[in-house]
Amino acid sequence: MLETIEQKCIKKKVKLTDQRKIIAKVMSEANDHPNIDELYNRVSKIDSKISIATVYRTVKLFEEFGILAKHEFKGGKARYEELNE
Repeated sequence: MLETIEQKCIKKKVKLTDQRKIIAKVMSEANDHPNIDELYNRVSKIDSKISIATVYRTVKLFEEFGILAKHEFKGGKARYEELNE
């Protein structure tokens, strides 16, 4: 069974705030590779207090810890996906 993003964070000792848990859950459940705006729209439906800046910072943190991969396409917004180990 594959680990969720939340489980990977725990394993890598990433501090998980309630907002980060929501972002991790939404990313784990994504069937696509959302960009920041799409991810923000999804998490704000769960918790309207999460700012787009929080989504940016959290995604960057997850990327730095090797939990998410960033894919940049010419002329488009970067998209993110979970890295499988």
